[in-house]
Amino acid sequence: MTRWNEQESAGSGTFLMGALAGALVGAGIALLVAPKSGAQVRQDLSTGYNSMRDAAARRYRDLADKATQKFDEASARLEQKVDQYSARTSSTVSDSSSPSGFPRA
Repeated sequence: MTRWNEQESAGSGTFLMGALAGALVGAGIALLVAPKSGAQVRQDLSTGYNSMRDAAARRYRDLADKATQKFDEASARLEQKVDQYSARTSSTVSDSSSPSGFPRA
């Protein structure tokens, strides 16, 4: 079984930071050597951002609608259970002739 120590954990953190820095540098170089002009790249980025924003808004509306529907269903079930409990409790209380409200034995 391998032992986990501070030196190994620090090494993996350094590796992740290096990988992230390399990814950012690679993305920057890819934009610089791309066959598109700066205006075209900005237009593509803007279009991509807008489509992602629209998709996120659609997904949020769908989730909000589903949550509202589930909440309404749960509220209706709760009201039904409360009504059933109230009907049972009121019939038990009205059937008893004891002044204390307890059912007769």
